[in-house]
Amino acid sequence: MTEASTTRSSRGALALGAPDRGETLQRWLYRSLRQAILDGRLPEGALLPGTRALAQQYTMARGTVQLAYDQLLSEGYLQARHGSGTRVSRVLPDASLQAGPAPVRVLEVPMRFEPGGPWLRNIGDQAPAFPLRPGSGLPPTFHPHRCDVRGFPIDLWRRLHGRHLRTSKLAILSENEAAGLAALRAAIARHLDLARGVSVSPDQIVVLGSVQQALDICLRLLVAPGDAVWMEDPGYPGARQAMHAHGARVVDVALDGDGMRVHDAIACAPDARLAYVTPARQAPLGMALSPERRLALLQWARTHGAIVFEDDYDSEYRFSAKPVPALRSMEGAESHVVLAGTFSKLLFPAIRLAFVALPWQLVDPFIRAASLAARNANALSQAVLADFIDDGHFDRHVRRMRRVYAGRAAAFEQAAQRHWSGLIEVPAVTAGLDVVTRLVAHEERDAWQRLNAAGLTAFPLARYCAQAQLPPSLVMGFAAFDEAAIDAGAKAVAAALRSRT
Repeated sequence: MTEASTTRSSRGALALGAPDRGETLQRWLYRSLRQAILDGRLPEGALLPGTRALAQQYTMARGTVQLAYDQLLSEGYLQARHGSGTRVSRVLPDASLQAGPAPVRVLEVPMRFEPGGPWLRNIGDQAPAFPLRPGSGLPPTFHPHRCDVRGFPIDLWRRLHGRHLRTSKLAILSENEAAGLAALRAAIARHLDLARGVSVSPDQIVVLGSVQQALDICLRLLVAPGDAVWMEDPGYPGARQAMHAHGARVVDVALDGDGMRVHDAIACAPDARLAYVTPARQAPLGMALSPERRLALLQWARTHGAIVFEDDYDSEYRFSAKPVPALRSMEGAESHVVLAGTFSKLLFPAIRLAFVALPWQLVDPFIRAASLAARNANALSQAVLADFIDDGHFDRHVRRMRRVYAGRAAAFEQAAQRHWSGLIEVPAVTAGLDVVTRLVAHEERDAWQRLNAAGLTAFPLARYCAQAQLPPSLVMGFAAFDEAAIDAGAKAVAAALRSRT
């Protein structure tokens, strides 16, 4: 079959049959396309429809199509090249495996369980929310959700480590409390009182490895399979995948300029057990949850005995406005809001320390669950961080980096004005480490592939969407890159998007 004929054969509507009962759309689309390739109905070199066209044909979110395509790309069934679209690979992975060396013979033992079990089965074939093998070194230009580790006072951190690595302080190397080091929990409580307006006892704070771990434990404690959970749409992919993994019925709630449409969520699923929100700066769109919506959310939680999981992931970095108070600081919130925060974005990712401020009724079961799942976070790092906070270094570092990131946000806007006219529209950047930019002349997938080929990184907005249909956009980071790198990267983005190949 010629190149032209294979192209024509797949440009029309794809007939893929119906999903199995209970099968997710992404799992069905991945399975159906893979089978069509293996059966020869999609021959080698065949051009697949664009994500928008296929999404419209089967009435699903473009993000669902894109994730299915990404899975097939990663497994080698598809290839994507600039100017030629997404095509079926000339050499399929199944053929490659058969052509390789003979496999080692092993004793076959019948398996009495399904590998992965229900936890992984509930996730389906979704692309991992986090990189399984992150690259070494600094991130590529415009990679979102990253702070600048080069701005961290590493020499000071080393000296604080030395303070605890003395023969008179070897107790720090022994087992420690599952809830976290008492000194760090007290330091976090003082910081929350001053910076976020949250009055909380150190005994209500638990130190963990990540906010993701905190959400996972909350889901284990509060949500049974089939229970409804509210999720922002678009929203943080890691949260949505954790909910699916636990078998929750995820209720995707649309957003507008005031944040999550709380009344829509109440109308759809008033009996939800948990609501996940990013009220200070919505991830990824960036708006704050309005006071009226905050009140409605808390009233719903009190009325239905539900818990609100407040992910306060980068509230410290606001450039041109007063900090938005934490939802947990509002009257009546202390019994219904779990406030979670992380030091990975404020200091450096590898620190892997986060915390939750819990309602009293959750403290004991949460600590027991955390002890069972992970024992306790690294005590030496906790001790150093407690000193870093108590000695005033944390506040100074955050204030300094806030000024640095504000300058880079301004540089990002200026570079966009110089280089991206007719390509990308950039809104005013007032907070955070990244921003959602709107594509003017390209589809998300095409722009994403062009940037990757040029050694740049940005995330398609569809990656964060479940049902939401939003204009083609990219989530782009600016905080981890100095002004020179931002300008050079902006030029490279313009060249990549204007290229005909």
